[in-house]
Amino acid sequence: MVKSLSDVAVLIAVHNSQKTLDRCFESLTAQTYKNFTVICVNDASTDATTGALEKWQKKLGSRLKVITNPQNIGLTKSLNLGLKAITARFTARIDGDDWWHPDKLALQLDFLKTHPDYQVIGCNYVNIGATGQQEIITNETDAAIRQNFLKRNQLAHSCVVFDTKFVKKLGGYDENVRYGQDYDLWLRCLPKTKFYNLQQTLCYRHVGSGISVEKQREQMLQGIKIQTKYIRTHSLPLSNYLYTLELWAIVLMPEPIKKLKRRLFR
Repeated sequence: MVKSLSDVAVLIAVHNSQKTLDRCFESLTAQTYKNFTVICVNDASTDATTGALEKWQKKLGSRLKVITNPQNIGLTKSLNLGLKAITARFTARIDGDDWWHPDKLALQLDFLKTHPDYQVIGCNYVNIGATGQQEIITNETDAAIRQNFLKRNQLAHSCVVFDTKFVKKLGGYDENVRYGQDYDLWLRCLPKTKFYNLQQTLCYRHVGSGISVEKQREQMLQGIKIQTKYIRTHSLPLSNYLYTLELWAIVLMPEPIKKLKRRLFR
């Protein structure tokens, strides 16, 4: 357990992230809100990630705690290891290949501290890929977020700041969920708190040049499982299963069509 007097801890889990880690950490040190610590779980990286983290540990000193996994255990378990070590009131998530606007923490923490009935907050963001970028304007209010949550995840993971004790009481991330662990967590939070997305664009997400067809299929199936679990747990009307149709369409789409679609629209 890392004792901390900071208001917020930034939670990062990385695996072979050496190429993007400097940009991520530079965006942290550029934050106008300075009262934060960083908990980074190095999930058995085999590239130069360890060396990059050692460099940043010299710069940040006691503000950076690195937890090193001797074996690769995956993102979900790594996030729980990091979360367990956090004692700060709030936790801010970021992936090692993403970065933030300098005012992100300041604006989100101001909202959370002045709206105690909200335990989870996100923001607008930009997805950046090999062929360009796309700004994502999120649903802002709690009502709009709730209305659309079963359609798709309403809170991008690297955008989120949440109340640490609140999420810990829910058990943290479900380690049975390999993909979409954040989506599963937000749906478990849904009956117990309010949500909000700041309408400023404060996060920049690297979406890569595409994922394999098989990995995409696994992600879509996991999304269906998460939606189905929530519908059953809360005894929602059967009509809510219609929200799974979009994901089923991707799963059942013939592989040649998937590959063509990815080449045309990635």
